[in-house]
Amino acid sequence: MIYDIHTHNFASGNRELFGEAEKHGISRVLLLGDVLRHCEAQSAEQVREINDDTIADVKKYSDMADGFCYINPALPADFIREEVTRCFAAGLKGVKLEISLCCSNPKLDDLMAVLKEYDRPLLHHCWFKTVGKYGEESDPSDIAVLAKRHPEVKIVMAHLCGCGYRGVEYIADLPNVYVDTSGGQPENGFLQYAVKRIGAGRLLYGSDAPCRDFGCQLHKVLDAGLSSADMEKILYTNAVELLK
Repeated sequence: MIYDIHTHNFASGNRELFGEAEKHGISRVLLLGDVLRHCEAQSAEQVREINDDTIADVKKYSDMADGFCYINPALPADFIREEVTRCFAAGLKGVKLEISLCCSNPKLDDLMAVLKEYDRPLLHHCWFKTVGKYGEESDPSDIAVLAKRHPEVKIVMAHLCGCGYRGVEYIADLPNVYVDTSGGQPENGFLQYAVKRIGAGRLLYGSDAPCRDFGCQLHKVLDAGLSSADMEKILYTNAVELLK
């Protein structure tokens, strides 16, 4: 079985997303929301709109989908707690952060306190860039700062191919940090290195579909020459255990 922990449900509809997932043998997907629909840093009303769509999509496609609550962590602490609590009550399983506020900023402590209280994971966009970096975009060094400050909260650092070997090194000694395989073009060596350095138990298959192709992203794992036990962890078991 295959669980894709990194997909996006866009406002334009998702029938094609689920159809493509099924064609590639993917059993279940995690919807992370239409996180850049409005801008880099959304208002409270815009955040609610994104999450309302995810809640509706999870209900509509309940046989195949779970979802995460999207949050702009720069918003007031009382709104963050209220919105996360609302989303968890509606069945969403964790929180997704994008590029609204760099995750090394202490302002994230408001959100992390809620995640610790509910024992839910955070999945955070992450990428090393030399050009085109957004003002508040996080890289693996920022994830490491956040993870050290909140060791009780499980964090998924997104985009292995965007973080690279250096990104794996930043979080190698932080057991509360997982890495998803999504994003970027397949490049031989990244996944094998990550398995050797942090173990298959901290890696999760993700595609970033529909921004990326299911088949291309899936074969990062299938063609990496891993053992069947390691592939099972990455493709399914780790996600099931993380999301309970």
